[in-house]
Amino acid sequence: MKKFYLFVLLLVSAISTNAQTFDEADLVGTWTTTGLDYAPLGITNIESITLEDGLYGDIDDIDDYKFYACGMIKLTEKDPNYAQYGKDEERTCERSILDYFIINNKLHIIVDEYYTLHFIIEELTATTLKVKTYGGKSYTFTKDNSSNAVQSVNITRPADESTYNLSGQEVENITADGIYIQNGQKKVVKK
Repeated sequence: MKKFYLFVLLLVSAISTNAQTFDEADLVGTWTTTGLDYAPLGITNIESITLEDGLYGDIDDIDDYKFYACGMIKLTEKDPNYAQYGKDEERTCERSILDYFIINNKLHIIVDEYYTLHFIIEELTATTLKVKTYGGKSYTFTKDNSSNAVQSVNITRPADESTYNLSGQEVENITADGIYIQNGQKKVVKK
């Protein structure tokens, strides 16, 4: 009986080591790639994937899929309208990502009603996403984490020799006792 419990314990620990180690929140942002030599489902290139942590789109356009989207994908695909005539035409377009999720280190991206992309996540850092298809093709996406926010502000004040009273009014000649401000410093005057 002890051997059975030991076996179950080892089995549970082996399964838990393969548990999900990536979080969907780590995917939020715009991921770009270059030089894809193959993409699944008639997609010939994926330029970028933008994933949001909530709804993405215009609330006034409720009937449009973009309202329900949680991201966008820019891609080049074989145009199905030309394929029926035996032509191999391509078009570049943006499609809405309806949902994305990670299960057992596998990234699933649902793109409009057209595609569901499945990738195995090999690496996910703040700036790099390495995935591969079930067929073994690998892709590397990069994310620009540069911020548009103000990082720091340096203010240099010109020397101001003016004198001000406590009401903020400039005083040219001090004629009475009181507290004044000069060069950003408090100045007490007693006559």
